[in-house]
Amino acid sequence: MLDCLPKHIEPIGLADAGRSFRGELAVSDFHRLAELLADRDGNLQIQIELHRDERCIRVLQGRVEGRIQLTCQRCLKPLGYELDLSFSLGIVNGEDEVAQLPDGYEPLLVDGDPLLTAEVIEDEILLAVPAVPVHREDARCDSEYQNHSTPVRDNPFSVLEKLKH
Repeated sequence: MLDCLPKHIEPIGLADAGRSFRGELAVSDFHRLAELLADRDGNLQIQIELHRDERCIRVLQGRVEGRIQLTCQRCLKPLGYELDLSFSLGIVNGEDEVAQLPDGYEPLLVDGDPLLTAEVIEDEILLAVPAVPVHREDARCDSEYQNHSTPVRDNPFSVLEKLKH
C-alpha cells in the first residue's frame, strides 16, 4: 500500500494492476459537501484498494475515517459527526454492466478518463451523512425558539349568538 493518495485515479488500469493507496484529504477539498458543513477544517484518513475479485470483477474498495462538523438542523449549531465508512464499488464501462454486478457492489461508471480521487470519496461521504443532521436526543439542542400562543380575538359573529336565544 502506497502512503500517497493520488489526485487522479484510472480505475480500470489500477484494478488490473492491483494497487492500493492511503493518505489524507482535507475536508476543504470536498466542494459539494461544503454547504452541509459548519466548519471546513480538518483531514480525513482515506484508504483505497483497486483489484479484481474472485469473479474477475474490477473493484474499488475504500475506507474513510475522520470527523466532520455538520450543521444541526434543529439548533443551527455545529454538530460533530464521526465518519467511519467502508464501500465497495464495481467498476463498469456501461449501463449494461451495472445490472450484472453482484450484491454488495455499487456501480462506478467509468469512461476511460481518469477520475478525481476526491470526487469519488466525496460521493461516498454524501451518501453516508444524514439528510437532516440533528443532535441526538440526549444532547442539549436548544433552538431558543419558543412557541407563543396566538391571542384570542373576539369573534365578529358573537353578536349573532345572542340573537339565537
